[in-house]
Amino acid sequence: MPDAPGATLSFLADTMLKKLAKYLRALGYNTFFDESADDQELLRIALDEDRILLTRDRALFEDAPDAHAFYLTPQLTENQLKQLAQHYPIDFNESRFLTRCLECNTPIEQIEKSKVRGEVPARVYKYREKFYHCTVCDQIFWRGDHVKRLRKKLLRILEAE
Repeated sequence: MPDAPGATLSFLADTMLKKLAKYLRALGYNTFFDESADDQELLRIALDEDRILLTRDRALFEDAPDAHAFYLTPQLTENQLKQLAQHYPIDFNESRFLTRCLECNTPIEQIEKSKVRGEVPARVYKYREKFYHCTVCDQIFWRGDHVKRLRKKLLRILEAE
């Protein structure tokens, strides 16, 4: 499944930015995150894959090519996302929202309801019609109340910039 329209920015978040990486993935942005990657690996990936390296590590930022790195100053994730959105065209787009796995970044796909029977809680299976699947980490997703809360939170953050 190709990236959703408009999601042309690709990011790479360092180990201090796990929650920001999840927010960006929720917004539909291709965001690499691997807690085991060291600084040299992060720099290599940023260059090889033309990703913008997001970091709060001043030394790592200074080692990165200017066009491939962005230094975040806020400690709070919400403020990090605001700062990022002031420098890059990051927005909330319903067609991109929750199109990537929050855990592994893979684009998710809709899966037939019958294929998730016994894999999701019975109550969820009974009341939900649409389910989504990550083919890499094998997670199953559905749009419950948590999705409404996340949408509201991301809209609030991005509109408050």
